[in-house]
Parts: sequence; C-alpha cells; structure tokens
Amino acid sequence: MEGYEDRPGQRELAAAVARALDRETALLAEAGTGTGKTLAYLMPAIASGKRVVVSTGTKTLQDQLAYTDVPTIERALGRRVDAVALKGVSNYLCRRKFRRALAGSIAGGKTVRLPSTSTVTDDGRDAAAGSWRARLDRLAAWAKTTQNGDRGELSDIPEDDPIWEAITTDAEARLGPRCPHYESCFVTHARRRAATAELVLVNHHLFFADLALHNEHPGARVLPPYDAVIFDEAHGLESVITEHFGVGVSSFALSRLSRDFREQLGASGGRPRERDAGAGGKDAARGARAAFAMAMQLDARAAELFGHLRASLEESGGHGGRRPLRPEAFSGEAQGAYLGLDTALEAMLAHATLAAESPPASDPDDETAELAAALARRAARHRDTLALLAEQPTETYAYFGELRGEGTFLGAAPIDVHHVLRDKLLSGTPAAVLTSATLSAGGDFSYTRDRLGLEEDVADEIAVESPFDFASQAILYVPRDLCEPSEAGFSIECAGRIAQLAEITIGRALALFTSHRALRAASAELRRTSAFPVLAQGEAPRHELLARFRREPAAILCATGSFWEGIDIPGDALSLVVIDKLPFTAPGDPMAAGRIRALERRGLDPFSTYQLPRAALALKQGFGRLIRRRTDRGIAAVLDRRLVTRSYGRVFFDSLPAELPRTSHVERLRRWWAARDEP
Repeated sequence: MEGYEDRPGQRELAAAVARALDRETALLAEAGTGTGKTLAYLMPAIASGKRVVVSTGTKTLQDQLAYTDVPTIERALGRRVDAVALKGVSNYLCRRKFRRALAGSIAGGKTVRLPSTSTVTDDGRDAAAGSWRARLDRLAAWAKTTQNGDRGELSDIPEDDPIWEAITTDAEARLGPRCPHYESCFVTHARRRAATAELVLVNHHLFFADLALHNEHPGARVLPPYDAVIFDEAHGLESVITEHFGVGVSSFALSRLSRDFREQLGASGGRPRERDAGAGGKDAARGARAAFAMAMQLDARAAELFGHLRASLEESGGHGGRRPLRPEAFSGEAQGAYLGLDTALEAMLAHATLAAESPPASDPDDETAELAAALARRAARHRDTLALLAEQPTETYAYFGELRGEGTFLGAAPIDVHHVLRDKLLSGTPAAVLTSATLSAGGDFSYTRDRLGLEEDVADEIAVESPFDFASQAILYVPRDLCEPSEAGFSIECAGRIAQLAEITIGRALALFTSHRALRAASAELRRTSAFPVLAQGEAPRHELLARFRREPAAILCATGSFWEGIDIPGDALSLVVIDKLPFTAPGDPMAAGRIRALERRGLDPFSTYQLPRAALALKQGFGRLIRRRTDRGIAAVLDRRLVTRSYGRVFFDSLPAELPRTSHVERLRRWWAARDEP
C-alpha cells in the first residue's frame, strides 16, 4: 500500500481478530486512536473465508469502509472484494414515491406540497420552500445514472433537506413484493447483492433493527445469513440495543400517520377520490370522506393528549433530555384524552384494514390496498405503544418523555439489555468482535462486560495502545481555582476560562458541555466577552456547524451530545478541547435511574459499577476529539476541579494516556503552546 506505515499495535489487533474469527469466539478489542483498526479487522475478515457483517456506529464510517478502505485493500490484494453496503430503507430513493413527486411537480395548476415546511406551486412562486423543482430535476438526473440509489451519493442535498421525506419511504410504509416497482427497487437490489457478498457493511441501527425484527417474528430478516460480525464503534452498542428493543411514539409520528391517511385514503375540499362513476364511485367517495374525518379526529385527540403530557413533562423541571413519564400523567383530563385517541386509532385501524381487504381496482397501478395495509400496521403499533406507556405494566422498562422542539416523544425501553448479545446473537453467531477506542475505564473492561453481558467466559479481551506520542503532542489542564460545578456562578467562570484558553490557541476551540442549559449559558457569555466567533449547537445542522468551524480560522464551537464522539477535525483547525465538567449522567434521567435501581437490587454499588465508569468512558471520548494524527498538537482542558480533589479522579486519569502531561496553571499552558514548534 502506498504510504503504508507499519504499526505493531495494528498487527497485534489484526492477529487477535483473526484468532476470534478462526476459533469462533467473541472478542472485546480496545484500540487507541491512530491504531488503524479498520484495516486491522478488514484484512482478517476478508481472509477468513467467512461471510462477515461489519457494523459501524455511523453511516459516515460505513461509507468510508465502502468507498475508501475496501477499494484500497482491493488495489493492494490485486483482486476484487465482494463487499456490499446495506442501509435502512429510508436511505434509498423510492421509485414509487419519486414518480408521484415528479408527476405532481409538472401537473399544471396543481399544488405540490413540500413536506414539513410550506406549500409551493409548480411555478416556484413560494421562495420560502426553496427550489423544489430544481432539486427534483437534480434528483431525476441522478436517478437515471445511480446504481445504488443511496441518497448519501448526493452531497449537495443535505440529509435534513425535507425533499427526502417526499421521495423516500420507511420499513413500515414499504410495500415490498406488492409494489409495482419491487423488481427495480434499490432496496431489493441491495439486499440481493448482500445475500451473496463476502463482506456486508451495515450500521448498528440496521443491525439491531434486524435482530429485533427476527426476535419478534422468527424467520423474518433484513440481513442475509452470516458467519461472523464485527462491531466498530462498539462503545455505543448498549444505547442502540436499548432503542431497538424498546418502543416509542411521538406527536410527529401521529401527525405523519394522519397526513398519510388523508392523502392515501381520504379526500378534502369536496374532491373525493372516485374510481369511476355510479354506485361504486359514490361508495368510494363516502369512504374517502370518512377517512378524511378520521384523520381530523386523530389530529384533535392527539393534540389534546400530547398537550396534557407535555405540560406534565415541563413541570418535571429543566428543558430537553429525558424526563420520567409517570402513570399519573395519564390521569384526570389526560385519561379522557388518551381514551379518545385510542378510539380514534381503533377507528382508523378498522377503516384501513377494510380498505386493505377490498378487491383490487381495475387499474393495475392502484396501490390503495397495499398502502392501506401499511397504514393499518402503523395505527396498530401506535395504539399498542400508547397502551404500554399508559399502563406501565412492568418494572423492567424505563418510561420517559422528551421535549423535541415543538414536538413531544414518549418511550419505553428495557433497563437491561445484557442478555441480547449473549442470547440473541452469540448463541447462533459465536464469532463476534467488538472494537472501539473506548471500551475500558481505568484499564478495566468490567463496565462494558456487565452492560453487554459479555463475561470473561463469553469474550476474550485485548487493549492496544495508541501510537501517538501524547507526552509531546498534548497537555491536560485541570484548574483548581474555579468553583465546583454545583456552585452558583460556575457557568460564568467556565465561560471566562474558555475565553482565556482560546486566547492561547487563537480560537480553534471545541467546548463540550454536559447539558444544553450549560451550553446556552456559556455560549451567550462568550459572545458577550470573547473576540472570537462563537458557533453553538442547535443554531444550524451538525454538518453545517462543522463545515463553518473548519472554515472559520479562530472560532469557538460550543456543543454537547453527539459532538462528544465521531468528530474528526485533524490539524490546526482544532487545537483546544474544553470539557466543562465530568460527564456524569444527569440523576433525573429515567434510564439511568432505572439502571441504578436494578444494580441496587443486585446488591451492587451503582456509583462504582455504573455511574463512574460510564462517565470515564465519556470523558475518554471527548478527549479523543483532540489528537487525530501524528502531527496534531493541542490542549485538553477539564474545568471540573473534582478531577483532582476527589478520590475517584484517578479512574478518569487512568482512562487517559498515562504519559499525558498535566498542569493547573494557565501560564504553563502558554509556555507549552509557544514552544510547540521548537525542535
């Protein structure tokens, strides 16, 4: 390979992966940043002769494997590697919906609706909706040439562009073999290619959606049979498993159901869908008007219930994040609203079921029956989920709500998922590799083993150190003079210290916060006092913020949540990473509270077995944003003095590189930074 650099850690990891695949065992493999772990697991996977599924934490890494790493290996080996990237249904262009969108866009005088935003006529007079027709033309040209139909191929149309909602579908709405475009469907082609591939590249969400589907409906699968699985970015598995083995419903989901019900089965404005004249046409018109009325009833009842529930969640304090959803939230007026919504869903389910069982129309392209069946499944699922949330029959689930902008999400998720990998996966696929830069806390894999049910008799372990020279490339700053995070005034002191540190590196700073409230307070104060441009999460989509940060030569990016991991900004663009406080999970988080109670029932100390190692891994992830290449150099700062004043601080220090120098003095940072270019 051109530019290949021999790394002993990479060889060690590759050998361990090869042994696990050969012996059909499970392996926990921590590989520090810079090890080159993708090559270390891809080579033995390709050489194993097995069909291997590689599952990644993000679609970005999945695309990197498919379009960069595998082609590099092919050139080195001098042969083709039969690899297929497989994604969820919503990532592919839907030929059925795209044809309808195109037909609507050229219908003279007709209105074309831009999903989730505004309405635009075919002459494009509504500027707020954007160039709807221009994007459709761009998509039409792409649809004629694309082999995969993967919307990720179009980097000029962002993932959050609302046009995708009009031309993609999802697993529930997909018609499958009943669709007239099934044989030419991009999803069909991708799955057929995957059925014969030696390497199937997926992401965690698709992998566990498939496992959950098979668990609920034995025999039903999305992925083809496989001999082994490799999980990259495996530190995120617990949260993904929790999501896919839980249930949820939102005000947005019910609104979408109502909209689709109206558009596919209903009629409005006195324009019923009549298939033909005569009695049959009149019956169809009455049915369409009834469906439209049902959709309106669903909207009204959902707005009433979610209005009550949102008020209850807001009273629980704070804004954003998960809040406990207690049974009493469904009492009083909310109970009547819930029963009304249940009745509306029941009526919608019955109507859709009847439409699905109706004789097919004379028009061979009429898809009403198939669309109605999909609507019936969605109505039934939302009804069952609401019943579970209202009744809360088991303590093995955590019940919660989230405020998401103007919408409200309700969910129920299993407190423990440690049995899933062991019982649902390893019992049938014993060869499994879990790798990440952050699997151990303080050098101990116990936390990951316990959370994922991978005891020592189930999985081996290996830890490969990063090849980076942290003794010279980075320095850790932990102040002793700031007040503790629980004290009044911490946010102001925190913002002041971030500004002071940013002056050393001339901006180029990523400030990571443990809550949205802290982010808002600090970013507002920085804008008031700092001379550097301040970018804040929530003000623009994630990809746009990162692009602006790379373009701005001296910006401070304030972020939380997803920015703690999966961000790769090598070189001078990022020279300072600041973490406001130790990332302990908020005590009011219902999932954390449920897991703490479960550990207490097992006679374990939740702080030492769950809260502390979880926070140490999160800190490790945040620190990992700083040094991405051998030539990188920068400052990491943790503004929480508990790191040096509390005994548990050693667990955090033991989770960071042992050779990493540290200081509590800003002046030493200045000298260190000034000397960074000296020989």
